[in-house]
Amino acid sequence: MESIQQDKETVSLKKIIIYYLCHWKLFIIAGLISIIPALLYLIYTPKTYEMMAKIQLLEDKSSAGSGFNVEEASGLMKSFGLGGINGGSINLDDEMAKLTSNTTLKEMVLALGLNVAYYKPYAYKYKMYEDSPLRLVPDSVTQANLTATFVFDVDIKKDGKVSLKIEDPDNKKKVRLSFDALPAEIELEGGRFTLSYANDVVKPLSMDIEVSPAGWAAETLSDDLLFDKYSKNANVVEISYTDYEKKRGLDVLQKLIDIYNNQEDSVKRYEGEKSITFLNERIQSVMNDLSNIEMRIEHYKKQNKMTDIEYDVQFYVEQVKELQTKIIELEAQMRVIDLLDTYIKDPQNRYNLIPSLLSISDGEKASPISTYNEILLERAKLLQSSKGNNPLIDQVNKQVDQLRESVFLSIANAKKGVKLTLDDLKGKEKLLMDKMGSIPSVEREYVNYKRQQEIYQTVYLILLQKREDLALSIGEKKERARVIETPYVKQRPIGPRKLYAAFGMLLFALLAPVGYLFGKEQYSVLKKEYKQSK
Repeated sequence: MESIQQDKETVSLKKIIIYYLCHWKLFIIAGLISIIPALLYLIYTPKTYEMMAKIQLLEDKSSAGSGFNVEEASGLMKSFGLGGINGGSINLDDEMAKLTSNTTLKEMVLALGLNVAYYKPYAYKYKMYEDSPLRLVPDSVTQANLTATFVFDVDIKKDGKVSLKIEDPDNKKKVRLSFDALPAEIELEGGRFTLSYANDVVKPLSMDIEVSPAGWAAETLSDDLLFDKYSKNANVVEISYTDYEKKRGLDVLQKLIDIYNNQEDSVKRYEGEKSITFLNERIQSVMNDLSNIEMRIEHYKKQNKMTDIEYDVQFYVEQVKELQTKIIELEAQMRVIDLLDTYIKDPQNRYNLIPSLLSISDGEKASPISTYNEILLERAKLLQSSKGNNPLIDQVNKQVDQLRESVFLSIANAKKGVKLTLDDLKGKEKLLMDKMGSIPSVEREYVNYKRQQEIYQTVYLILLQKREDLALSIGEKKERARVIETPYVKQRPIGPRKLYAAFGMLLFALLAPVGYLFGKEQYSVLKKEYKQSK
């Protein structure tokens, strides 16, 4: 039975094939007809090109001497709630998120005016670029508050008179306006626009212009932009863009790179200025302390009539010079640690980096402070690149809270260590001072005053040097994205595709006759059944 069923199916299939082959003329006619839409597709579809650019994302390791870099300023500012300057190693995913963000693309759209589409007359959805005869410019308020697409149907007569038909999406109605000449100010409930000639050439024309929100235009543009990593081990990103206007495509790539560099530079400058302000405040505070101690020294010398104290204590200075140098260094370090301790315990600085300028870990990568800073940097990158709620941020916050206690303990231990060393040196100094019984107590107190003066001078010079280094660092404009290959147009256009036209012709030549014959046959069957039913 199965063999008989298979034979019947084979015979039926042969009959169907023979039936369609008998109507081979229909297939030839359909093939000839399919040439027409294929030619229309190839002729009227504009040539689309692919534009390419290649950039290298550079690490921000700018320095201006004394081993100071932007990371130090970043930690210094963040520890006191002043933000920071991005630095350190590159995270390609984070940087690509900035490049592809709607904010960056929106800024590029506004810079090039791509949210205003000038449709070429007698062409299907062809958006002109530089060759548009008209310019329609929304004012800044309208550009910022635009929430819908306005469609302007412009008709210019031979005498220069202009008639407009505007689709107002806010009121869902069409507004008709007329002007004797251009430029013209157009005031609508949804905003204000200025319509003018691009080259001051008056000629009759009719065209459509669409004005969309910049964010919408950025979303549409992102579909034609492609970002790809060059390799896993390189900080290189390939950017490609497809468009039928070559100049527009090149401008899009170049402007995108320029905006990204400007954004990074503006952040660096803004945070750098804040850090300089912070350093200026600290320098002024140290200068006031230094001035006070100098006035006390002056008053002390006058009170005790000490005119040649430098020569009187020369013997003491020679004996305790080495100890005094170490004590001054430790006193300065203790003051710096106290400054760090005051600000790190402020609850407002909970998620701010411990400044590397004041770091007491001496570069130990495994120290609690270094670990704490690394966790905070990861948290900052997550906040910068995340959209909406991210459970990873809560997890990082818990790690930060756990490590914060160990940072407190580390700072306390450092203070104890410095104090123990300082007490030991002062004890040795006291032994030497006791041996010098001939030195009056007045001179010993004067030495203490001089020591405090030198401590303030040391702190002042440190802060002054850091401020100068930072000013030099942010004064140099360095591109974050270095262009390896400037935007260029690939030689061969990617559209219209001849393969698509050929495939469409083949489908039409096969499906149209088959559909016609099948429908005809079914119609005959239904007609026969209808007659039999009567």
